[in-house]
Amino acid sequence: MRVVIMGSGRVGAQIATTLWREGHQVTLMDTEPEAFLLLPREMRQDERTTLLGDGTLDEDLKRADIEEADVFVAVSGRDNRNALAAQKALHHFRVSRVVCRIDDPLRTEMYAKLGLTVVSPTRVSTGLILEAIRA
Repeated sequence: MRVVIMGSGRVGAQIATTLWREGHQVTLMDTEPEAFLLLPREMRQDERTTLLGDGTLDEDLKRADIEEADVFVAVSGRDNRNALAAQKALHHFRVSRVVCRIDDPLRTEMYAKLGLTVVSPTRVSTGLILEAIRA
């Protein structure tokens, strides 16, 4: 599977590392070079795995081979950037599977109606905490 991930924070780095170790072709994008330090050394040494670029820009998405991607994941720290990049991947580049992190629970429904698969860490954390309280 060919996966492009925007955002090399803790979540993006974990997703990329897991998929890479499973044998998938992964390109992890970030605008800050030090963000890649969260990756294992062998991943950082593979020039095809990391890309300094902005997932909201068409030219950077093309450099990441978005046109060949089976999956696009937007997990930067900013909801608006994630939503914009995910919509471009889905509607402009026609990536078949797009997953987008949106922290604001009020926005998750709106983006889901636009066809995005949306994950809200706020909703997930809230549910797990409430479950632990009630246990």
